[in-house]
Amino acid sequence: MIASVFKMFGSASFWALLLRLATPILFAAMGAFVSSASGISNIAIEAIMTLSAIGGVLGSYFTQSAVMGCIIGLAVGVLFALLIALFSMELGASPILVGIALNTFADSLAIFILYTITGQKGTSASLKTPTLGSVDIPVIKDIPFIGQIFSGHYVTTYICWIVIILTAIMIYKTPLGLRIRSCGLNDQAAETAGINVNKMRVLALALSGIYAGFGGLFLSLNSIGLFSKNMVSGLGWMGIAANGIASSNFLVLILSSLVFAVFRAVSAIFSTNQAFPTDLVNALPYFAVIVILIVTGVAKRIGQRKGSNDVVLGEVRDKHRH
Repeated sequence: MIASVFKMFGSASFWALLLRLATPILFAAMGAFVSSASGISNIAIEAIMTLSAIGGVLGSYFTQSAVMGCIIGLAVGVLFALLIALFSMELGASPILVGIALNTFADSLAIFILYTITGQKGTSASLKTPTLGSVDIPVIKDIPFIGQIFSGHYVTTYICWIVIILTAIMIYKTPLGLRIRSCGLNDQAAETAGINVNKMRVLALALSGIYAGFGGLFLSLNSIGLFSKNMVSGLGWMGIAANGIASSNFLVLILSSLVFAVFRAVSAIFSTNQAFPTDLVNALPYFAVIVILIVTGVAKRIGQRKGSNDVVLGEVRDKHRH
């Protein structure tokens, strides 16, 4: 058992699988991150991924172009992200409640649209949908082991890592990123400094919709080229959990997402082994999310308590000195 686990972690196919499975989680996590950085929560990542996935498939089918399908899917993601801005910022509703409402009806709306167009409620398999291809990286593809890991992935996987770099630069190295973060840290101070807080939050939500949209498109417009019921299956919530663990730290966000992807990869490999109960193995990634959230929550609580104790001890020392 232990030997097989070490063998699994030492295989190039496992790490290639990890990169593939990490892609939708990373997109979801960045979507949650950029919106929360501006001070408005987007917990509708799961819904946006679902609706972008079906929007991309239908767009690709009707235009017979995978690129146009991507554009339409991303437009759907932005549209539903901006609904959060409309209801919360213009109509005064709680963004959390708006997110819950979107998550509640997204699957039903997707199935209704699918049934209206195809007459089927399960998948869009009857539609001949152009898909996004994979990319073989010159030179790297010929390197043993390394080429197996990093070459031959879907184009959206490479887009994901490019977007990670660009997002880190945008958030921490540009005036736009500073404005977005200042709105989340102290919106009143940001207003005093001349920053249009509402404008920054709308922009952050639009970016959030694009990120989540890419996550949905990864699931529907790659090799399978179809939309299926419950295909997102909690990946959006994993991204939100990664954002909760990160606490505004982008590096921790990426690492948390990769940890969740490791458990997904382990689950995918063990599910083919009849020695393990299938339902238990499939639940492993979600169990890992709960455990990691508990551990990080306890660690933060201990850190806060230690900090408060240090403050009290400092006050006591000051009194004794006087």
